[in-house]
Amino acid sequence: MYSNSEVSRPEISAFVEQAQQADKFLIGQKLLPVKSVKARAGQYPRLDTAEGKLLRKGSTQRNSSGTYNEINRSHGWDNYSCEDRGMEERVDDTKAKEMGSFFSLEKLTGKLVRRNVALDFEVNAAATIMNEANFSKQNAGTAYTAGNIDSADVPADIDAALEAMIGRGESANTIVMSLKLWNYIKRTKQLHAYVWGKISDSTGKKQITPTIFGEAFDIGNVHIAKGYADSSKTKSTTSISSIWGTSHIWVGDVQGGDFDNGGVGRTLVWEADCPGGLYATETYRDAKRRSDMMRVRSNSIEKLVNKNAGQLIKTNFA
Repeated sequence: MYSNSEVSRPEISAFVEQAQQADKFLIGQKLLPVKSVKARAGQYPRLDTAEGKLLRKGSTQRNSSGTYNEINRSHGWDNYSCEDRGMEERVDDTKAKEMGSFFSLEKLTGKLVRRNVALDFEVNAAATIMNEANFSKQNAGTAYTAGNIDSADVPADIDAALEAMIGRGESANTIVMSLKLWNYIKRTKQLHAYVWGKISDSTGKKQITPTIFGEAFDIGNVHIAKGYADSSKTKSTTSISSIWGTSHIWVGDVQGGDFDNGGVGRTLVWEADCPGGLYATETYRDAKRRSDMMRVRSNSIEKLVNKNAGQLIKTNFA
């Protein structure tokens, strides 16, 4: 905890945290809600569209023998296996005492290690959602490039994705895209015309917000992914890039709780090992090196439940 003292302490400037808002930009758990499971690994039954005949049309006319046509339905199986993941950081006794006049080094270390673990989860979530191997994909009618700002038809692309999902017996409640992609899309001429109608320069232009964008398509959740991560392997350099990228927009159905609630997926957490939720924070003493060890870990897995509950739009952004 930072000191409330008004005494000038220039030393603290070196420990003021940068990127303080980073935690608020993470959306992975909003798309793959946490669900506790009693076993670390297991399997569960799943009804697929074909084997389960979920959309099968047949004759309902009664046969001359007095019988009705019978549907023979079958189910498949899916499985999961939670993984033990985590990171540690050392809190040196001398450094903790030295910083004690300014803030709790232990608390700050715990916060920052948790962020590192959360960023890894965000990367995994993005790799699951923005993945053509997991979901059906359509190409944008017109590539999302600077030269196509007036012709890129985002509404037509979104409507096509929604229609594709309805054709599979699914409906969408969520749209996901990165901040850079959103900053492009909200300036496109076709989107403004779709939302506001024709606006002359004399009447001025209205800004499109994520809420207004969602309402135009009857979508309640529009997530603008603002998460960035540093992939550098060296101490003195950074290589920061968007976690969610600009290659795709994801349209889909997000639900929480039991699998029978539907939705695209869950983050399964082994409750016996992480009873408090996705992350467990632990400390232990390393007396030999006069320090405490701060650990944040998770025993979990990102699991797709229904691949039909999502559709990707490939933007060809440039």
